[in-house]
Amino acid sequence: MKKALKTIYLFAFVLLFAKAQSINAPKWSRFDVEIFAKAKKENKLVLLHLRANWCHWCHVMEEKTYTDPKVIAYLAKNYIACMEDHDERQDLTSLYSDYGWPATIIFDGDGNELLKEPGYINAEEFLETLVKLKKDPKPLASASVNADPKLTTESSKKTSLGELKKMFNSSLDLSGGGFVFGQKYIEFDTYEYAFTHYKTDTTLKRWLTNSVVNSTGIYDKAWGGVFQYSTNNDWDHVHYEKLLFIQARYIKMYCWYYKMFNDAEALKKAEGIVAYVNRFLTSPSGGYYNAQDADLIPGEKSKDYFELNDADRIKKGIPAIDSSVYTSDNAAYAEALTILWATSGKQTYLDKALTTIYFLKTKRKVNNAYMHGANYAATTSLKDNLAMLKTLMLVYRATQKQAYKTEAEQLVKEIASTFNSGKGYFYTYIGKSAIKSTYNVTENIEACRLLNYCSHYFHEPSYKKTAEEILNFLTSEKLVATLSTEPGILSAAEELSYEPISAALMLKKNNDLTADYLKETVAFPRFYFNSVIYNKENVIEDKKDLFDAFDENFMVLCTSSYCSSPLPTQKEFVEFMYKRVLEK
Repeated sequence: MKKALKTIYLFAFVLLFAKAQSINAPKWSRFDVEIFAKAKKENKLVLLHLRANWCHWCHVMEEKTYTDPKVIAYLAKNYIACMEDHDERQDLTSLYSDYGWPATIIFDGDGNELLKEPGYINAEEFLETLVKLKKDPKPLASASVNADPKLTTESSKKTSLGELKKMFNSSLDLSGGGFVFGQKYIEFDTYEYAFTHYKTDTTLKRWLTNSVVNSTGIYDKAWGGVFQYSTNNDWDHVHYEKLLFIQARYIKMYCWYYKMFNDAEALKKAEGIVAYVNRFLTSPSGGYYNAQDADLIPGEKSKDYFELNDADRIKKGIPAIDSSVYTSDNAAYAEALTILWATSGKQTYLDKALTTIYFLKTKRKVNNAYMHGANYAATTSLKDNLAMLKTLMLVYRATQKQAYKTEAEQLVKEIASTFNSGKGYFYTYIGKSAIKSTYNVTENIEACRLLNYCSHYFHEPSYKKTAEEILNFLTSEKLVATLSTEPGILSAAEELSYEPISAALMLKKNNDLTADYLKETVAFPRFYFNSVIYNKENVIEDKKDLFDAFDENFMVLCTSSYCSSPLPTQKEFVEFMYKRVLEK
């Protein structure tokens, strides 16, 4: 079966590549550092077609617009046409992800943006646009804002956070779940913020439940796995591509929901996602493939196909697999597998997570940082390294193996020193690209939260100072005015105001409590949470008196305002976590 699948995937890839390079298509160039000098020399504009292998409307545009003879001829005379895979080029994705795929970006010879257009454009409209821009290449206003974090005050930060809270509340579809705008899916930062606050805001519990229950609409009942989203502001108009990082996202959300509400269906979905990934996205060389196509036949919608059962789908064939193995997506998936191990108790999930991390360490690490993929090494992305850092810290907590903590400690030092712009934000990439590195809001939220967490995890105050600088940038009035909803900024601000919840297992005699303690603390539905194990050799000075006061093994839980009494059994520990700590 696997051999047959591999043959189908290879054939589909060869066919797509041949089509893209056929004479009935533009002569595509790479979007590299020399492209603008070449454009100036030839008096041409630069077109960037930023697409994805799995994307339906990318296929349609390549099948219809880019095969039109008039479009091809005009591009050949007046433009350098570049096509790039956005999944491979993190330097481009970080800048243009808000525009959807395909993204069409046109530049002049100086690298100024003249057009940024999301989605499919038909041939007639496209040709009109190409002609208009060639005649009048007027640069767009810069999308980046010059937000000086030094101008952010406590008062202006409070105002910005108030505006972000309003944006968050107004973005939620409380009855249908997901967001109020056209696409239906669950975004993790939104889910996480709602999860943290639902006990003090009952409408958020309703939103959480409706979102999880209604996400069944984008869950593949035949194969498992989650489709990217649904359109038409409901859960019934599905876009059928499946991306690895989205599978990771839903595994985490379903696990958290199960732990909090004991919903067996949520855990079943999480395990169903892994079954799908094991079957279709597992690379025999290590790691996991990037995505599965939305279309069985590129450019033709496959609604009828995805309504079939497993056997009938297999008879018709299998949508193509993008067999690239990327660091950020694989690290996120390893994190999700670790959480699923802790939630389900099944060792195979942790084993797969550790195997994935080993693959990334041996195949993607170059010097002190992690590269994105196997084929493009001109830039190193912030997103990849943040994802790897987060997973390494979680896996150390799960295994207590010092090598993972040491690797994480080295990586956070690299991130903090290499990607910091000195302007309040972290660069999206370092290295050589055709575009200038700048900031990505989502990545800077993650950097802010992880650096603050690392300040406690590694006892390094400088990381918290850097996180505070990033938060000042993220809450600057100029930047907030450009946002729609970013609850991750709210989470970052809250986390910077107090210490993380922490758990400690005091081992006095044996390891009887260790296995359950590790699972429960890793499965605990909070990011801002740390767990440690002390014995007589490693207990820290401020815990020594407590450690010495008891003869038996025990556990304690502490928030920023109080600590539990010693908890001698797993049952008491878990009850305290969920009944007391999560009330705060």
